[in-house]
Amino acid sequence: MRKERLPEIEYFRGLAFLAVVFQHSIAHYSVEEGMNNADGIGMAFLLMTVKFAVPAFVFITGLLLFYNDKGTLKYGQFVKKRIQDIYIPFAVWTLIHALYIHHINVFSLADLKQLGLMLITGKASSHLWYIVMLFQLYLLYPLIRRGMRFAIRKWNVTVKQILLFAAGIAFLLMTWKITWIGNWIGGLQIPIWSVMFTDYADRNALYFSFYFILGAAAGSNLHLWREKLRAWRMLYWPLFFFLFGFHLMHGIQEVIRNADGITFYSLSLLRPWMALFLIVSILVMYDISLWIHRKGSKQAHNILISIGKYSFVAYLMHILTLRISYAADEAWLSAAPSWTRILSSWMISVVLSYGAARLISRWSFGKWLGGVPNRQRQKTRINSTNNKNFNI
Repeated sequence: MRKERLPEIEYFRGLAFLAVVFQHSIAHYSVEEGMNNADGIGMAFLLMTVKFAVPAFVFITGLLLFYNDKGTLKYGQFVKKRIQDIYIPFAVWTLIHALYIHHINVFSLADLKQLGLMLITGKASSHLWYIVMLFQLYLLYPLIRRGMRFAIRKWNVTVKQILLFAAGIAFLLMTWKITWIGNWIGGLQIPIWSVMFTDYADRNALYFSFYFILGAAAGSNLHLWREKLRAWRMLYWPLFFFLFGFHLMHGIQEVIRNADGITFYSLSLLRPWMALFLIVSILVMYDISLWIHRKGSKQAHNILISIGKYSFVAYLMHILTLRISYAADEAWLSAAPSWTRILSSWMISVVLSYGAARLISRWSFGKWLGGVPNRQRQKTRINSTNNKNFNI
């Protein structure tokens, strides 16, 4: 029997895509000439409002995989499907970014080696690291699935909630000791393994694993998840505002103290207090998505659903559309306030990447770029585990 559609997930996905484009727009203008402390303070506030994006996508992936779990898993077919739907489009866009941004010469052996490294590490552009991290979770999915299914079968709801809470505490402790872990494993000098905890720690799936596990727990019992979200509102909403203010204060202090420019190192994803904020942000944004489902207009529903539907290919190309927006900014908005420039760049990039994604989805070979292969087919399986559009 076909499972219930999850409209709040469609809205959540659309919001997360809008947020990630906004983050990259802020990152660009934070290093623009002429920006002062007042601009930096404004950017810190804006950045905190959209910081949830990447953990949200990891959470959504875990939720949908477990929500649609049919009880059997053929690992070979599962991985093959992800290679076709996720990795091949990633590889194509890696090549596009390598040619356009890094000016890779495909007839040069040294450049081909560099391209090969980009295909493994996601270093072709600042946003492609996410696909590399996500694919690690796909490869580890059978182990995570076995552990989750054992817990579901073995223990009652109370024990499972305690275990989930304990996993969250362990995750926060891990982010607290991330430097120590990197120094220890890096010192062992184990090929590939050591660099995953040092040079490429920012794309190590272990450091994003709890968001996936939280999604898996939600997807395994969605009725209970929604019930608990309603019951715990008076806990996580105040905590969200407290942590928002806490991090905003640190971000503002960093802006004021740094005489060399605007930076937001204190707002890094891989910090324990930030990880706690991101976990709480997922709860808040999911609750907002449920509110949109109940109270939002039909137009808002349709817009967010459509953005979420095309979000994968739009994500893969949005750094390029941001570059177009910067050209428009230099031509017409160079004297405008920073928030105006950020907002304009964001809107231009979203419209261009979304429009191009819709166009690509119409092409017969669009699926190799990450496009939705068939519009009618997509409608009938919008929450299928084969739906690649939540994997951003």
